[in-house]
Amino acid sequence: MAGYRVRVWFDADGLGVGAPARDRGVIELPVIPQPGMELADDDGKVATIRRVVLLHEPGPDGAVAVLVCAPG
Repeated sequence: MAGYRVRVWFDADGLGVGAPARDRGVIELPVIPQPGMELADDDGKVATIRRVVLLHEPGPDGAVAVLVCAPG
């Protein structure tokens, strides 16, 4: 199955509040998610996608988009 490589940034205290978002690496998904969708990690913790930034061209790691996620 082909997919899209996307870089995930996690902002633990919400967008624009407190500490900056942290880079959580690249994952491959079958679609590019939209804001409001949820992602779960291997431990079952759920994060809501707050922003999706499409990149003009793939990065060195092959990512075509950046997802900014926040808890719940």
